[in-house]
Amino acid sequence: MKKKSLRAILVTLALLLIAFAVVLTSGSLASEAVVASTPAYEAQSVDAQAERETIADPEVPLAAPQTIETVQLTIIPVQEDSFTDEAPIVKPPIVKEPVEEEPASEEPASGEPASEETVVISSAAIRLLERAYALLAQYNAATTTAEKRAILEAPNNSLGNDAFRSKLLADLGGNWEQLEADVVAVTEYQQGKTLYVQVYMSGISSNYVPVVYTTQNADRSGNQWATNLVYNDETATWMEYTQKHAYNESRVGFYMTTLYNNEDGWEELKETMESSDVWQPVEASTSTED
Repeated sequence: MKKKSLRAILVTLALLLIAFAVVLTSGSLASEAVVASTPAYEAQSVDAQAERETIADPEVPLAAPQTIETVQLTIIPVQEDSFTDEAPIVKPPIVKEPVEEEPASEEPASGEPASEETVVISSAAIRLLERAYALLAQYNAATTTAEKRAILEAPNNSLGNDAFRSKLLADLGGNWEQLEADVVAVTEYQQGKTLYVQVYMSGISSNYVPVVYTTQNADRSGNQWATNLVYNDETATWMEYTQKHAYNESRVGFYMTTLYNNEDGWEELKETMESSDVWQPVEASTSTED
């Protein structure tokens, strides 16, 4: 009984060994068949083919699928600063004002008066000149002798200096205007006199020039032509004629008739006033003490 059991076990083991050998032999043959059936290709072709083929080896399990982790992207909006178009700030240009240098004033010595010469304004002279030029403009605008005569209200065709003076004197009411007392007060030799402002028509009939002067006559009476004061309208200054008499200390007069029918008479007289010592400007002299 025991011998039969032992024999059965041995037979079973033998069969198992044979089956196991068969299995091993079949697996080895299969591996060699796969290797032998694979041709030799270029390295680049094998790599490319390897990517497309899937080798199923019963002994090598396929890799399990990997778990793909999902990464959640969070988009955070970036807030951009909004810029508004603002008007550029324009700075005003810096203007450097020139610094005026004050002239150095010479101070007088202590105890000595400082004198300052100022021109005296004569309204009477200016008013008479304005009247004379206005009348002369009307006269020059006339084209006939009759028209000129009517403008001057002349009794005849003598339309010279006398006709102009008569017309201006009549417009003033028959009396020349008196020279300002403050002008007379600062003259050198006319102080204390009552002087009247008159006019003389210098030049020629086609180009008269009114010249203002003074006499001691309020109308056309007396000596109308001798004077010691002539008004220079270019400098707005009275000029005093200070020529000394040859035989005494009095002053001789300048005769306005030297300007009669003399085309350049007034211009020549002004040049003489500038260069001659006998003509002196009438100016107010004020003194101040320290």
